[in-house]
Amino acid sequence: MLLVLALIVPVLTVAGLRLLHRERDPLTTAAEAGASVRFTGRISGDPRELASSSFGGDPLYVVRVKMEQLEVRQNVLDSDALLVVFASGAWGEVVAGQRVTALARLEPGGSGQPEAAIAFPRGKPVVTDPGSWPWRFAEHLRQGLREACSGLPADARGLLPALVVGDTSNLDPELKTDLQDAGLTHLTAVSGSNVSILAVISFLLIGVVSKNRYLQAGGTVLVIAGFVILARPEPSVLRAAVMGVLGLVAALLARRGAGVPMLAATVIVLLGVDPWLARSFGFALSVLATSGLLLLVPVWLHRLRRWPPGLVVALAVPVAAQVTTAPVTILLDPVVSLVSVPANLLADAAVAPATVAGVAAAALSLIWPDGAAAVAWIGGLATQWIALVAHRAADVPAGSLPWPGGLFGSVLLAALTLLCLSLLMRRAWRTAALLPPVVAVCLILPRWVPVFIGGGAPDDWLVVQCDVGQGSATAIRSGPDRAVLVDAGPDPALADRCLRRLGVRHLDMVLITHFHADHAAGLEGALGGRGSPVVFVSPVPLPDPQADEVTSLAQRGRVIPVSSELSGTAGAVEWQVNWRLVPPSASAVRQGLAAGADPEGEEINNASVVLFAQVRGVRIAALGDVEPEAQRALLRTLGAVPGTAYPVDVVVLSHHGSANQEEKLYRFLQPKVALIGVGADNDYGHPAPGALDMLKRLGAKTFRTDIQGQIAITGGPDELRAVTAR
Repeated sequence: MLLVLALIVPVLTVAGLRLLHRERDPLTTAAEAGASVRFTGRISGDPRELASSSFGGDPLYVVRVKMEQLEVRQNVLDSDALLVVFASGAWGEVVAGQRVTALARLEPGGSGQPEAAIAFPRGKPVVTDPGSWPWRFAEHLRQGLREACSGLPADARGLLPALVVGDTSNLDPELKTDLQDAGLTHLTAVSGSNVSILAVISFLLIGVVSKNRYLQAGGTVLVIAGFVILARPEPSVLRAAVMGVLGLVAALLARRGAGVPMLAATVIVLLGVDPWLARSFGFALSVLATSGLLLLVPVWLHRLRRWPPGLVVALAVPVAAQVTTAPVTILLDPVVSLVSVPANLLADAAVAPATVAGVAAAALSLIWPDGAAAVAWIGGLATQWIALVAHRAADVPAGSLPWPGGLFGSVLLAALTLLCLSLLMRRAWRTAALLPPVVAVCLILPRWVPVFIGGGAPDDWLVVQCDVGQGSATAIRSGPDRAVLVDAGPDPALADRCLRRLGVRHLDMVLITHFHADHAAGLEGALGGRGSPVVFVSPVPLPDPQADEVTSLAQRGRVIPVSSELSGTAGAVEWQVNWRLVPPSASAVRQGLAAGADPEGEEINNASVVLFAQVRGVRIAALGDVEPEAQRALLRTLGAVPGTAYPVDVVVLSHHGSANQEEKLYRFLQPKVALIGVGADNDYGHPAPGALDMLKRLGAKTFRTDIQGQIAITGGPDELRAVTAR
């Protein structure tokens, strides 16, 4: 216990000092003021595409920058904080290690995030330094590998760079989805196994040339360090690299390798250097998977020593990784995969040849491109096999079964896993007979309880206006068990109930149009056990309590204030969010609200973000709570730049059907169906007779949750159907 405390104290001390330093950094101060600045910093990782283009928009990228300087109102300040940039266009072409300068507007970063601020650039980045030679050399190797793979079949062309160096730029979206369904997502990112394979091969090859242990260890450390730069210092790569170095140190000291102490030391070292790794799902999964291999596989080898050792290892490795990581993966996606273990068993044999061939092809690309392409074909055959396994596993009927989400589901799965392991270790087969009915209850109840209590939607639903009382929550179907959620209503339990009835186990995207409680307070129930979606929010973070709560709840994903127009895709849904609505006095409104003036007034309503979306040809508009002034501003924007997002088929009426509506906007949108999220016997008189009369004049069919309960829209643009709960 003393040793544990002695190791925890320095980690917590470093974390506290880093947080204090971040709070005092000029970048934090500038972000809290919402300042526009010129910043200079180095790109610390490859751009990650957040959304594909649609509605004519460019993809949106997330880029992380290690700050160097900050220019605020002609004052140049030094900063070493982290900045996260959300931008499109040329920002998707920057490379890790480059120094860039750009103009941007800042917003505060999340309280638990490593980044001190969020930046929304105005224009392209200016590259002032291409980076040090290791980063440039690594980028040459990555580009060489992409070129060497250019002649491979589509699946192999995208998967080989992803598996070897974590480059997913050419990965087919369908293959990416099938890999996820098959439990093979870890193969699209560099993992500890890649580092281990490369380290072992390097150690053996150097040993052929020289028997000097120090030369072998030193050369292997250099190879590991180079691979970390090549594949980028992701959490799992760092974990494997530090463990590898510690293992080599043990070998030099003629000490017997002790895996668990080395893993524990690795965790302490990395958390001491970067405390925010404690919040990384990738780091947690890497540590847990390694723990399973170290603790479970040797025991199973001993218990099954009469079996062929190769067969036991082949079976034990994927099973150990699955059982130790499952309680955490449930938090990301509340399903239990029945195909993950056999899929990994079939695919694992191809990982080593793919890794070796990929690294060799990258190295050869510098001196012999044709030879690199030939070697890439060997890796291509291996990755083509992995892709085939993923496609077939994803097609297995009932390959994954629903499981309770959130902390309860995680604890339940962990308890059942421990029970199964203890029973198997003790060979208590009679007691083990009790497990199937227990597991069956856990799997069946979440799926069938909503059917028993009613309120389910038709299987082919496209849009659902949830019945959440006096509030609004709209689900747009993005996949068989996935959705885009627009607002979450006032009650977490009601939001969760609606999504459960719809069979939504994963949210691909969330939009909180503004922070009034009747639109934002239910977010906790909506997010529970449904992954880590990107959460778009209004750029006016008021009222403070709801804004702070949304930011806190969504820290597992990413909160993006919408200060202009963004577009993208989320599964089957094409979307466009718009915040060109608030009148020119927006800055004055923000200052007045921050000073406490009218925090519940229509100014916050006018800060609502509007969403246009399309799914299976059906066009939807969700207007939040925008008042007539902002509705007229929206009409001017839409009229000035005609696009494909309108006219629409379905509109979610603004402000729960209040009397404050601009008829010209709705006449422009030409909705066929109007949905109103409103509570029975509310004190506001919603929906107002004037709003209902307006919709009647426009010929829109109107449905309201206070009378008809949950409303589901099915069919297509030429044959819309509404199915109500009542």
